[in-house]
Amino acid sequence: MSDKLTTQQYWETYYGNNYINKDRIINVCSYYDSFWDMFIKDPNEKQSIIEIGGFPGRYLAYLGAKYNIKPTCLDYNSDIAEIEGVFKVMGLDNHTIIQQDFTTYKTSVTYDYVMSNGFIEHFKDFDTILDLHVDYMKDHSKLYVMIPNMRGYIRFYKYLVDYKNLKIHNLKCMHLKVFKDFAKRHDLKIKYLSYYGGFPIGVHQKLNIFQKLIFKAHRLLFKFVLNPYLMKHPSRFFSSSIIAIFEKN
Repeated sequence: MSDKLTTQQYWETYYGNNYINKDRIINVCSYYDSFWDMFIKDPNEKQSIIEIGGFPGRYLAYLGAKYNIKPTCLDYNSDIAEIEGVFKVMGLDNHTIIQQDFTTYKTSVTYDYVMSNGFIEHFKDFDTILDLHVDYMKDHSKLYVMIPNMRGYIRFYKYLVDYKNLKIHNLKCMHLKVFKDFAKRHDLKIKYLSYYGGFPIGVHQKLNIFQKLIFKAHRLLFKFVLNPYLMKHPSRFFSSSIIAIFEKN
């Protein structure tokens, strides 16, 4: 499949920083604890979880440690030492790393829990990528998908101060209808589906003077005024993410 909006080199450079820090992992991942508890019910050590496009493995390691389930990371990134380090710092000895391209890899194993975070939006044919997730699901298993939301006012903001990052995301998948249609295609039960989070202020590029003014104005407005409201009242125009949880019959 050749419809990727990014390259392997891009991701290896993007995640060049060190993620092997337990406090940092817990701080980032615990932000979604209410959703993890919704996603993973009655866990035990015999259960398994796989993350599609899982590098650098922090969400996967956090869930493996929190719920005592065996993690598997599927990613084509060549730096497995980073993933190994993340698992080690979270105290996980029993894990699997599959170093393959998800778009061509054929699984012979199914899992109790399947997830991907910030993955499908980097493909032109996101529906096909979503459909491939189902191949990894056992009967009565669950699927968790989280993607950024870059539509609405967020698109205008990113066009001004984060354009390169905006261009590697397929905004067409950032509709709740995409996930409703996906559930219907595969007869999956939707356990949760909504926009979530405050306004995504962060950028991924150096800013000129004009852009810095825009960035600082938005940081003041949203961080201290509007984001507390958005955390309680998500908006398709301003909230940073879409989160979907599905269950297979």
